[in-house]
Amino acid sequence: MGDQGGNNLAIVSPREQPAVPIEQDNSNLRRFDFPEGFIFGSGTSAYQVEGAYATDGKGLSIWDDFTMRTPNRITDGSNGVLACDMYNRYKEDIRAMKAMGFDAYRFSISWPRILPGGRTSVGINRKGIEYYNDVIDTVIAHGMMPFVTLFHWDLPDILQKEYHGLLSRKVVDDFKEFVEICFWEFGDRVKFWTTLNEPWTVTTFGYVDGTFPPSKASLPPEAAATKLPAHRTGQSRKSPASIPKTRPYSDVKYDMSHPAKDAYTVARNLLLCHATTVNIYRTKFQGFQKGQIGIVLNSHWAVPLDKDSPDDVAAARRAVDFMLGWFLYPVLYGRYPQNMIDFVPPENLAPFSPGESEMLKGSIDFLGINYYMTYYVTTDTTPDIVGYAGDMRCKVINIDESGLNIAPWGIYQQLAYIKNTYTTIPPIIISENGVADKDDPKKTAKQACVDPTRVKYHQDHLANILKAINEINVDVRGYFVWSWCDNFEWAEGYTLRFGINYVDFMHNQTRYPKDSAKWFAKFLMGEKEKTLGPVSNKRPIEDSGNVPEKRSRTT
Repeated sequence: MGDQGGNNLAIVSPREQPAVPIEQDNSNLRRFDFPEGFIFGSGTSAYQVEGAYATDGKGLSIWDDFTMRTPNRITDGSNGVLACDMYNRYKEDIRAMKAMGFDAYRFSISWPRILPGGRTSVGINRKGIEYYNDVIDTVIAHGMMPFVTLFHWDLPDILQKEYHGLLSRKVVDDFKEFVEICFWEFGDRVKFWTTLNEPWTVTTFGYVDGTFPPSKASLPPEAAATKLPAHRTGQSRKSPASIPKTRPYSDVKYDMSHPAKDAYTVARNLLLCHATTVNIYRTKFQGFQKGQIGIVLNSHWAVPLDKDSPDDVAAARRAVDFMLGWFLYPVLYGRYPQNMIDFVPPENLAPFSPGESEMLKGSIDFLGINYYMTYYVTTDTTPDIVGYAGDMRCKVINIDESGLNIAPWGIYQQLAYIKNTYTTIPPIIISENGVADKDDPKKTAKQACVDPTRVKYHQDHLANILKAINEINVDVRGYFVWSWCDNFEWAEGYTLRFGINYVDFMHNQTRYPKDSAKWFAKFLMGEKEKTLGPVSNKRPIEDSGNVPEKRSRTT
């Protein structure tokens, strides 16, 4: 089981000996430096790129409702109504991925596009199934592998309104219906499934600081900057004025939730959604579909602010357990990490039943890790708040003045920690890794495509992953760039650009490869330089007889 109960941070905190120095030039890396069969891919999620929010029978998600009903909660007041228009442009994007040399495309299936009413009794949207069949077939026709995420945060809004969504145990039964349809319809071709993307983010941003829907803030806004880390690099904490001080619901009089335990209730329900999904797949589908199923967890790396302080060392371990361990320990061992059992009031952290525990144990064939940044952590001996952020008893501090917290060595230390702490860990896939630029409307597309920070970010992180594989035998099997293209970045709207491809949102969502895309093309093609031009504005035109027919549309 590993040293889960102890506080031996020798494998957690050696910041004085970074794995690969950040000043090292890693520009000469090539894909053949990695083990044979290592997978390289790029990723997106449905709400962030598809658009077509109410097209062809799709129902509303909580993000549709949140962005359109309360646009003041999004930095630039935007939404995903059109986004990158990938619903109509997926073929040109997939063709461009293949041209760059990627092996795989990671994307999510929108629950309300398949089940507009959230459950099968309200009706199955065949046009939604047809769309994802086309996406999957196009990926395969171009010689790539589809990596499919079943839940990337776009919960059907009707379920939020009916029974408070993830706060209710009912969501497990409705999710079960959705995923079984996905396995039945797509599982003959999809061989890599992930149940949930970043349950920590859904939980803490939706039910602790309130910046994500359903915006049930339990953390005072002035405390957010020090109690919780940001989601990704380039993001900043909202100013106190923009975070609700109360719970802004039209149905507030029916709100029976509890601020101190909401996050734990939601996390528990998400874990049961995961376990139930894996059980369905393994008992009904895996035997003949021959696929694998896992989960995607995010975890920043935590380094003690004072490496010689036992309290800060313990705080760093606690921060990792309250983020990564919260979900990883249950899916491996059927219970929460000891740090959570010790620090969360027992009335808030409901244990799993024996049956639930058995269903959770070993419920991943592989582990997806989303890594972006590293923080310093110090102990918080006098937390003045209740709930998750207070229970953790930690303060987070930026590692640099920019606030980007870019620490490529952090991914090496995190991989070492996972290997040494979770001794039964299955193969790991780095399912997201990337850095954002602030959108600058004064820049032309050509100027915005010059992104040296992103180029070096990926080079340095790949170098540290390779070092972890070669020198400490961490079983990493793949790497997915986040993201394929600039997209709707949740509460930050379009003010942040994570893509290796620039999207001109003012001019018909035209795509242009950034310098980072050009570097990846060179990296993936070995020594051969690959020249990329702008992706066409036009609707997809098939360039191969193997590409499936264009999806029929009704007017």
